[in-house]
Amino acid sequence: MSKLDDLAAWRYFVTFAKTGTLSAAASALGVDVSNLSRAIAGLEKALGCDLIRHNSRPMELSETGKLVLKRMTPILRAHDSLMQKIIDDNSALTGNIRLSSAPGFAARRLTPLLQRFQQLHPQITVEILSGFKPADVQKGLCDVATITGEPTLSGLCYMSRGRNVYLPVASPAYIQKHGMPLDPVSLRLHTGLVYNGPVREETKMLYRGNKAEPITYASCIRSTDILAIRSALLEGMGVAVDMPLVQIYEDLLAGRLVAILPGWFHPPVECFIVASHEAWHMKRVRIFLEWYAREMQALFASYEAQVSDVVGLPKDNGKYDRNKLYRT
Repeated sequence: MSKLDDLAAWRYFVTFAKTGTLSAAASALGVDVSNLSRAIAGLEKALGCDLIRHNSRPMELSETGKLVLKRMTPILRAHDSLMQKIIDDNSALTGNIRLSSAPGFAARRLTPLLQRFQQLHPQITVEILSGFKPADVQKGLCDVATITGEPTLSGLCYMSRGRNVYLPVASPAYIQKHGMPLDPVSLRLHTGLVYNGPVREETKMLYRGNKAEPITYASCIRSTDILAIRSALLEGMGVAVDMPLVQIYEDLLAGRLVAILPGWFHPPVECFIVASHEAWHMKRVRIFLEWYAREMQALFASYEAQVSDVVGLPKDNGKYDRNKLYRT
């Protein structure tokens, strides 16, 4: 790096110009006089001219030195102001957080959560986005995101928000008309309502203990909108083998939907609240991510508790420490 790009050296010069002596400048900056003198000499060598009339007593600025002092003082002031703003922004509980959430969850469940957070931290605003992936978090396109499955990209911090449970369901009216599918093989007689959106891949296999069976339907309707699939289920248009519990727990409790394929499941998937290392340095992001992860854990656990007497649920293997912050 050129000596002329050394802000510390320019700060030494400006401080000397304002205090009038090398010793006073060194004392103000908390550095040795010899270090300060060498820094100014380095600037003069790089410029090819004197900033100080070294033979005068007391030492005075040269004409070039006076010009540099006039121009460099606001530059250093602007640098100090910018650095302080960054420090303040990173330590303050104010500002905006860009949060990405699955569209279906954002549409039906997210607002009450964010209202509770705003009551705790009224100076923080949360902007709701959807469809962002770990790479988008890594690039800084959003500050915090909920993702399905553990992230593998480098540069990320994340906490578990609990597991997503997926259930095979249909409406009582559909079952009355078309019969109850008892195993994946019998799905060949039924219409499948298939999710193939951005949050996760299409379900191709179902599992029961150590058994695995592929899925084949008589016909199927595919959608990238989980809420559209829920509506189709309630209207008796088909069966779904992987409905997220979060979207249907009220329907199960009210009897609008019932479980099918006893004992067969799409395996639960741990979900995570993710931020980049850079975003994590902002205090508002740290506070929000930890709060949001714990609120989501409690919320999703409550869904499971409410339906546990109505439908069988796959066992929670406890693979992840849900109090831990992970890093890649």
